[in-house]
Amino acid sequence: MDLTDRTVLVTGAGSGIGAAIAAASLARGATVVGLEIDAEHIDATDALLDAGKQIAWSHGSVAVAADVEAAFDLATERFGGVDHLVNNAGTASLSLVADTSEEDWDLIVDTCLKGTFLCTRAYARRAIAAGTGGGIVNIASLNAVAATDGLGHYCAAKAGIMQFTQVCAGELGRHGIRANSIGPGTVNTPLGAGFTVGQIGQEFLDRTLIAPPRHQEASDVADVAMFLLSPEAGRITGHFIPVDGGQHVRGLHSYWDVAEAQGLVGGAG
Repeated sequence: MDLTDRTVLVTGAGSGIGAAIAAASLARGATVVGLEIDAEHIDATDALLDAGKQIAWSHGSVAVAADVEAAFDLATERFGGVDHLVNNAGTASLSLVADTSEEDWDLIVDTCLKGTFLCTRAYARRAIAAGTGGGIVNIASLNAVAATDGLGHYCAAKAGIMQFTQVCAGELGRHGIRANSIGPGTVNTPLGAGFTVGQIGQEFLDRTLIAPPRHQEASDVADVAMFLLSPEAGRITGHFIPVDGGQHVRGLHSYWDVAEAQGLVGGAG
């Protein structure tokens, strides 16, 4: 899974899964451009990765077209362009549909789904013009297929990413560009860690996981992303791949009960 002489643009690269994918890309010889909305996350992750000139950071939002274009322009200036795109940036909150504000809906759908579209459009235009082919990995969620109380906005956005990925695979395949999506289950990141707090959280994992009862780590998702971007996955496109320890078998429908019991309900984050 060698990515030497390739540049990977990773959105939301400042923390969690995005940071793990940036680290894995660097470890495989790639240069990386991180598009990140949180300046503090940029500083902390840049120091942690300690990759010097092998990584460039663009501070902005995936939901703002001008910020997206600026990130791709930076990639061209620093590394000559973008070979692979990982759409990872996202956010979530927990609220029942009747209680969801328009602001929360827009924040989550714009960040997760609109951001994936804007970055994919920017990448596709450049990759088609260059004629170099490449790969797209979209970080969806197991919630793309697991309808879950309290996550109506998030489920809708992630299901949209899954279907959008399949459309991209069809449209862009003729240009040598593959597109796949990953559906993480519960992941041990700041966004997901609350689901394993205390006895209630452990019972949730025991109930939903077939593999050993632990969160997926961000590195578990990064490993699959690296495979999907590599030549070894050259005949794989248009697929949705759960990385979930088997949670898709037993379902995530008890998210709401666990979240409410642990005081996690309310507010995007």
